[in-house]
Amino acid sequence: MEQVRQAFVRSPRKLTVRGSRELGIPQPTVWCILQKRLKLKPYRLMLQQKLQPNDHHRRMTFCTELQALMEENGFFERLIFSGESTFHLCGKVNRHNVHMWRRENPKSIVEVALYLPKVNVFCAVSTFTVYGSFFFRTD
Repeated sequence: MEQVRQAFVRSPRKLTVRGSRELGIPQPTVWCILQKRLKLKPYRLMLQQKLQPNDHHRRMTFCTELQALMEENGFFERLIFSGESTFHLCGKVNRHNVHMWRRENPKSIVEVALYLPKVNVFCAVSTFTVYGSFFFRTD
């Protein structure tokens, strides 16, 4: 139990799978020790975007214009749905896979380097066809 505590005090963002490998203990055992014995909880990081003073007005304008467009005949035939995903080449992980093991919510901010090399994948779907997949490398 003390080994698990020390491992997660040093690196609170460590995955239980990695802790399991490092300590030679099964992953479910590590999870149980963290939650039941040490009373730690896995908090997910949360990204928040700061709203600017003009954002409320811009959102209302967009919604009003979109509602007017939807009343036009043939609008949905011209509508295209698209999706994009970014894969970082440096090993940066998706924030959904990152937890911080703490007794209380740390409400922490994680700083990350900008402009790291990555690959963007893009695909779009319309009423008539599928566009993509397109791969774009950015440095």
